[in-house]
Amino acid sequence: MGNNNFLSPKLFNALKSLWILLLIFVVLDFAGNYFYPETDNTLSKILDYLSYTLSSLFFLWYFLVNKRWKSVLIILPFFIILFFCMKGIRNMVDYYVPFEETINSDTLRKWTYLIIQFVTVFVVSKRYLVEEEMNIKQPLLKLFLLNLGLFVLYNTDLGLIEKLIGSASYDSKTTEFIVNFVYYTLTSIKNVAYLGAFFFLTACLANRESFYTFSKEALQTANKYFVPAMLIVISCIIFSFGGLLESALSMELDFFGKDLTLIGWMNMVVIVVFFVICTRFTGQLLKERRLLKQKYYGAVAASIWVPLINIISLLMIRFDDKIKFLAPSNIEKAKKVHLAVISLLIIFQFRNGLMEKKVDDILMCIIYMTAFWIVAYIKKFTWLFPVVLGAVVTVIKVYPFYNGVYDQEFVFKDYVLDLFKHTFSIALVLTVIVFYGIYYIAYQALNTKK
Repeated sequence: MGNNNFLSPKLFNALKSLWILLLIFVVLDFAGNYFYPETDNTLSKILDYLSYTLSSLFFLWYFLVNKRWKSVLIILPFFIILFFCMKGIRNMVDYYVPFEETINSDTLRKWTYLIIQFVTVFVVSKRYLVEEEMNIKQPLLKLFLLNLGLFVLYNTDLGLIEKLIGSASYDSKTTEFIVNFVYYTLTSIKNVAYLGAFFFLTACLANRESFYTFSKEALQTANKYFVPAMLIVISCIIFSFGGLLESALSMELDFFGKDLTLIGWMNMVVIVVFFVICTRFTGQLLKERRLLKQKYYGAVAASIWVPLINIISLLMIRFDDKIKFLAPSNIEKAKKVHLAVISLLIIFQFRNGLMEKKVDDILMCIIYMTAFWIVAYIKKFTWLFPVVLGAVVTVIKVYPFYNGVYDQEFVFKDYVLDLFKHTFSIALVLTVIVFYGIYYIAYQALNTKK
């Protein structure tokens, strides 16, 4: 990998050495969690310290690989406080601060953590500003928000996957070992992918780039390292998509997020913004590569965010010069073929519901197919499209004739109340965000309008 003018030498060094960090995390994170004892003892304390050390290594990676020892020495005490001493500090604050009548113990502990985290993020941001020497407006504020986002993303887990593994029973120790190894490998990939995206976005900040519409220089830099860039951004999309999906399921009837705490709001906002940035970057990068190489990726690029399928998609795009399917002589005819392939995949996804003649599955199948055909031909993709799509899907899902909510008869008042609850819930907002990301990538992949 050779450097270029878009990435600073320090950011480039940090990015190209991420594979080392990934290996360290896969081995030590798995070992530290798999062999963690059920009771507290000396081994559990050692493994706790190993986990804290890994977390510190993660956030110090940029400074360590670039041998910025002064920055390391300035930041390290704050990580020692945040990771190694946090439990003791929380207990001390909870014991000595006389706020029992105005604030409960749990809230006090959370605020203690947040304040120390904010201070740590500020110090880390300040050192990035010193090292990168950014000449932009409000650089410290922008770096603070970017670093805060990284801290939030690092603290997210795999949600549903973790719950399934934790509640599962295993026939043998070998099966348990393999499942846990896969889980902690995925966790390591998630963390390293988030860090890689953070380094690239830091470069965008330094170059006064927009996080919404990326410049040719940014896209061509990513295209130069297409495979590692796509591995990072696709991983970010998949894991942030999982976070959005879990949030949508857990807050299905949460009016305007009234059940969310401050930390919950922070997590949700960061994941939403990050998902939108990653999907927009992916769509724009695929379009830039298509135009540079005079190809038509269509269904191949539109499915690049789908786990497992994206392995084939990525390989096809990487070796697009050897695949005639991606270089059609008549693009308009090729577009129809690609749309037909997508339609068949959607039908396959809903095959059980279609065979059983479930009305909601039939409607969903038609709606999703229609949506792909629309984005392939519309002049401009805006937020109006996912909002309308999300509203239509919500109406169908809530309608009691399809959900079987009312056993005896349809009551219009109850239906309107159900619809109102879903319409003004966080779940619908998150559904719109997901639709935006998925169909934005499809728009850039399928649509030939410049």
